[in-house]
Amino acid sequence: MKAGTEVLTATTPSGRAALVSASVVAGALAVPPHLVATPLCAAFAGLFAWLGLVVWRWSRLPPPARTGAHGATPRFVRDAVWIALGLGVGLFFLAVMRLVIEPVVPAIASRMAAAGALPVWRRVAIIYVAAVGEELIFRLFLLSALAGIAARLSRLPRQVPTPAAVWTANGLSALLFAAVHLPAWGGAAAGGVALPLLVLTLNAVGGLVLGYVFVKRGIVAAMWTHAGADCAIQLIGPLTG
Repeated sequence: MKAGTEVLTATTPSGRAALVSASVVAGALAVPPHLVATPLCAAFAGLFAWLGLVVWRWSRLPPPARTGAHGATPRFVRDAVWIALGLGVGLFFLAVMRLVIEPVVPAIASRMAAAGALPVWRRVAIIYVAAVGEELIFRLFLLSALAGIAARLSRLPRQVPTPAAVWTANGLSALLFAAVHLPAWGGAAAGGVALPLLVLTLNAVGGLVLGYVFVKRGIVAAMWTHAGADCAIQLIGPLTG
């Protein structure tokens, strides 16, 4: 396997090391600098990334497809494609937030303005932590575990998940991903039942897209896509007020 695909699939020693290292950095950035909390969070994130890779291998999900002939496409081009995909999804979500949700929950505007008041480097750090951390939890670990469990409960040949098992796992992990994000919307309950359902639906759709990218192209592609979506919200969103 060529070096350009190592991190994409995380199936080689150097690819696994790169993923774990990126996760360690995300863990360190997830908390304010602290003599004890920072190294503990960094170590936990690294261990969780390693555990996620173990679960992914156990699940027997197919290795991600390689892009281009023999992986010839430059990695920066592949990364740009996933960022662009995420950016498109994020811009759609941003439009819904501004045009549909904000008129019902005006606090959304003040929250976005508050996010815009943060230094750009801080918002970039938030994007990095969310993209790495949430993809480790909901895709690499959870989706893989659900697919592997479904294959074993169904006694599938060689315990390899079928497309139905993979999509079921993707749907469940996307719903959990959406549910975890609902409390962050705070005043969404002020809009009655319809608004929380809309918020759940948007995040679930985002989770489905990220799960599809993960299964087809690998965990790093899913992280880049997630980062692109968050860039729309964190960097472009405050400029639209």
